Amino acid sequence: MKKILLLVILILPMNLLAKDNVDLQADENLIRSVSSPVYRVALLELYTSEGCSSCPPADRFLSNLKTSGISGKQLIPMAFHVTYWDYIGWKDRFAKKQYDQRQRNLAHKKNKTTIYTPQFVLVGDDYRLYATFSNDIKKLTAEKSEVDLVLSTRQDGAKLHIKLSSDISRSSAKDVGIYFVVVENNLRSSVSDGENEGEILQHDYVVRQLLGPYLQRKSENFLETEHIITIPQAWKKRDLSIIAFAENVHTGEVLQAVRLNY
Repeated sequence: MKKILLLVILILPMNLLAKDNVDLQADENLIRSVSSPVYRVALLELYTSEGCSSCPPADRFLSNLKTSGISGKQLIPMAFHVTYWDYIGWKDRFAKKQYDQRQRNLAHKKNKTTIYTPQFVLVGDDYRLYATFSNDIKKLTAEKSEVDLVLSTRQDGAKLHIKLSSDISRSSAKDVGIYFVVVENNLRSSVSDGENEGEILQHDYVVRQLLGPYLQRKSENFLETEHIITIPQAWKKRDLSIIAFAENVHTGEVLQAVRLNY
């Protein structure tokens, strides 16, 4: 009898472990989906660099949004690291010239002749009114959205299948650009050169990949956009989020945004 009980005890954990493995495999192929709310979601972009001595406070401001009381359903932050400070001596490992170009394009659409860091851009406009930030977000989210977005993701090993359904039938924008963004939280750099030499910099909402714009014309009120992203092993999956947003390609105004955790 004792031998039988011992056999049952040994088999039970193995069966439970097998069930857990099945669940994990099921999660790999699980389709996650989120729909944008009826109100407008605020998209906040920060243009920053590890080679800029003025940028760490702006990076901290972005990180502190986690505990600001502003819901993730109201505000979606992103940090674009730019390359034009790399010449000073420290190469920002998160920076891409693609992000430099996005900042320049936004400046051009607003008839600005210069770009700078740190720069905050709120729903497509240069933003510096930090003292009224919470109220400004409340005002934006009080507006009814003119664009509806449905973002879906499915994991397939290292590949992430993403799909966005967009409805711009209520929007006055003639041409809309659809973007996909992968961001990562809880990143750290030990800086050994440049203006921040000797500093350990903490980062959140760092843009790892930017895809788009995929053009949606007014004649295409309803559109489905799909893409496959390969997630590098160095990226921490537990800290990744996928963002999709719709932008007026002529003015740079962000019309709506959604986000899913990886």
